[in-house]
Amino acid sequence: MAATTHYKETQYPAFFAQMKMADLIHANSQNLEVLHRLGIPLGFGEKTVEEVCSKYSVDLELLLLICNMLLNNDLVPDKDQIERCPILQVVSFLQQSHQYYLQVALPKIHHLLDALTATCSDAHGKALNRFFDEYWHEVEKHLAHEEQIVYPYIQQLLNQPKKTKFTIQQFKDKHANIEIKLTDLKNIIIKYIPDDNSDRLREELLLQLFTFEDDLNRHTLIEEKLLVPGVLLLEKMHF
Repeated sequence: MAATTHYKETQYPAFFAQMKMADLIHANSQNLEVLHRLGIPLGFGEKTVEEVCSKYSVDLELLLLICNMLLNNDLVPDKDQIERCPILQVVSFLQQSHQYYLQVALPKIHHLLDALTATCSDAHGKALNRFFDEYWHEVEKHLAHEEQIVYPYIQQLLNQPKKTKFTIQQFKDKHANIEIKLTDLKNIIIKYIPDDNSDRLREELLLQLFTFEDDLNRHTLIEEKLLVPGVLLLEKMHF
């Protein structure tokens, strides 16, 4: 069931339990994707955030915390919030993000890139496609590590904790920044593709790249401020 006992509205300057869920989306369109990744469908009428979370068994404090963190990147959860954080719901949220990247965001970018390269010289087109293909492979490798190593480790820690060679600190220390190569791709499109191509097409592609980059940054924020601290506490508890 959704957690309400420990909730303090003073901790959340923008979003709070008794506001209408629809207003939470109107206030920040990014929250639409948050709801989707937490398993909350649209069509909740005039229900409050608390009522909707209760209906779909989503932790109320987690939803509010994520929405407020995405609105204010400087917001850092305190120790009590981390201790109450439902780690499995955080993992599920991140896994839904992975599916979105691989099944929606990257294919959409690839489609626009194909349209752009069709208007380029053969040399420019091949270079762009090769660069993007390498980046897509890098993202797949990054996400596969989390899906195959990190998340199963967390599940094991919650169910049958035992010492392993892997720790969440290793994930934290080696957590790659997959946004850097995305910046390089944006710069190539902005600076070096000849201006005889469709500006509108380039603008649309760039907007998708900026949107994807912003989503990746938010993904990293949740990992660093919620997932890693929460798992560190679990490790201290068990080991």
